[in-house]
Amino acid sequence: MIQKMKKYHFVLHHADYNSFLKDLQNLGVVHIIRNVDTPNETQVRQLEMVSRYTDAIKILKKADTGAEKSQSSMSTKAILDKVEDAVRTLDELNREEDMLRKHIRDLSPWGYFDQELEAKLEAAGVMVNFHTCTKNHFDPEWQEDYTVIKINEIAGIVYFVVLYLDEKPELDCDTFTFHRYSLKEYEAQLAQCEQKQADVNQFLEDIAAEGISRFQEEIASIMRDHEFEDATQQAIDEADNHIKVLAGWIPTTKVEELDAYLNEKGVIHFSEDAKAEDSPPVQLRNNWFASLFEPIGKMYMLPYYNEFDLTPFFAPFFMLFFGFCNADLGYGLVFIALGLILKHKAKDKAAKKIMDLVIVFGVASVIMGLLMGSMFAFDLKETFLNPLVLVRDNDQIFNFALILGVIQILFGVAINVVKQTVKNNWKYSLAPLGTFLLIASLALLGSELLDADISAIKPIIPYTLYGGLALMMLFNQPGKNPIANILSGLWLLYNVVSGFFGDILSYIRLFAWESPVASLVL
Repeated sequence: MIQKMKKYHFVLHHADYNSFLKDLQNLGVVHIIRNVDTPNETQVRQLEMVSRYTDAIKILKKADTGAEKSQSSMSTKAILDKVEDAVRTLDELNREEDMLRKHIRDLSPWGYFDQELEAKLEAAGVMVNFHTCTKNHFDPEWQEDYTVIKINEIAGIVYFVVLYLDEKPELDCDTFTFHRYSLKEYEAQLAQCEQKQADVNQFLEDIAAEGISRFQEEIASIMRDHEFEDATQQAIDEADNHIKVLAGWIPTTKVEELDAYLNEKGVIHFSEDAKAEDSPPVQLRNNWFASLFEPIGKMYMLPYYNEFDLTPFFAPFFMLFFGFCNADLGYGLVFIALGLILKHKAKDKAAKKIMDLVIVFGVASVIMGLLMGSMFAFDLKETFLNPLVLVRDNDQIFNFALILGVIQILFGVAINVVKQTVKNNWKYSLAPLGTFLLIASLALLGSELLDADISAIKPIIPYTLYGGLALMMLFNQPGKNPIANILSGLWLLYNVVSGFFGDILSYIRLFAWESPVASLVL
C-alpha cells in the first residue's frame, strides 16, 4: 500500500535554521520540498570527494585479498592520498614495463653480447652493420660476396651482421639500430620495475580492507553533509532574510514523533493532509512478502500518490508464474540453496532482500515441480511422492494455464472495480463491473470445451452476459448522453473481447513453456 503523507510548513528565525535542520536530519522523518536544484560550491566539492573515494574503493576492491583489516594511524584523507599516489605510480610503472618489454623483444634475437666490441672493431677499421629481413628475402649470394654472419632466425625474420672495411655494402634489407642499453641492462631494469610494481600492489593489498571500510564511512558522512547543505538551500527567505520558511513531507506514522519535537522546541508549524496535485513523494509500505516484489514494480514505475499500489496483488501471481515456468523440484532446491548462501555472504540490506526473493522463487519452483511431478526432469510419479503429483498429462497443464489466466484477468478487473469506486465514485465502477461479468460469462461458457459441468449455473449465464454488456454500453462514460455512451461502449467491447482472447493466448505460452518439461517426465 502507499504510505499516507502530511505536508508541513516550518517558520524559523534564520539563526535557528541550521540547528533545526540538524535535528531534522537526526530524526530522519521529513522529506524536504525542493526549491533550488543548482548545487553550490560546497556541494560540488563534496561530490568531487565522493567521486574520488568511490574510484579508490574500486581500485582497493580489486586488490582486496580478504585479509583482516589493518589499523592505520593515518587519517582517511591521508589514506586516500596514498592510494591515489600508488595508483599514479602503478600507471607509470606499467607504462615503463611495456616500454622495457618492447626493447627486450627487439634485442632478444641478437642475444647477449658486449656492445663495446662493436666500438673496438670500428677502432681497428672493421665496420659492423646490423640488418634484418624476411627469410624469403634473404639472398644467399650476400654470404658469398660479403662477410655476412647470421645471428638468428625467428618467425621468418633473419637477423644478421655485415662486416666490411672500406665501402659499405648496399643490401636490400632493413638496418637495425640498437637502443641505449644492452639486453642485459634492460632485463635488470625490468626486474627493478616489477619489484616496484609488487611493492605498490602489496601496499594496496595491505590497506585494502581498512581503506574500503573507512572510505565507505567517509562517503556516508560526506553525503549526510551534502544532504544537509542541500537542505540549507531549500528554504524561502522572508522578512528581509530574517525568517526562513521550509516545507516538507512526513509519513503519517511519524507525525507524533515530529510533533513532539516541534512542540518541545516551540517551532511554529502548520500541517495539512497531502493532496495528489501537490505531487507528494510515494513511499510503499507492504508486508514482508509483498515488499520483496517492490524492486520489480519499481523497474516499471511507482504508482501515483492517489493510485493503488499493485505490488501486493501481482506478487503472488508473479511467484506462481515463475514456479509454473520452472516447475522442477530439483531446480527449486538449487534456487533455495543459492539464495541462502548468497544472503549469508551479502552485506547490503537490499542484496539480502533480493536473495529472499530468490528463495521465494525457489519455494514456488519446488511446489509447482512437486505438483507436476518433476525433479531434474525425473518423473516423480514413479516414486513415493506419486500421491502429491496432481498434473499428470499435457491436457491438464493446458487447462491449468488457461484457468490461471482467466483467474488473473478477472482478479485484475475486480481490482479496477474497487479502484474506480474509491478514486471516483460508484458510477465509474459500473463499466468495469460489466467487463467483469462479461469475461466471467465467456469464461464459464468456454469451460464447457474443457469438459467442465456448468449445468447448474448455465441458466443464469445469459443474464450475467447481457447484464455486463448493458453496463459496459450505458455507463462507460457517466454523465454523457446515451448515444455517446453506446458508441464508446462498442469500442470498449471490442477492446475487452480482443484483449481477453489476446491475454488468454499469452497464458497458453505458459503451457508451451511447460510442455517440454512435462514431455521429459511423462
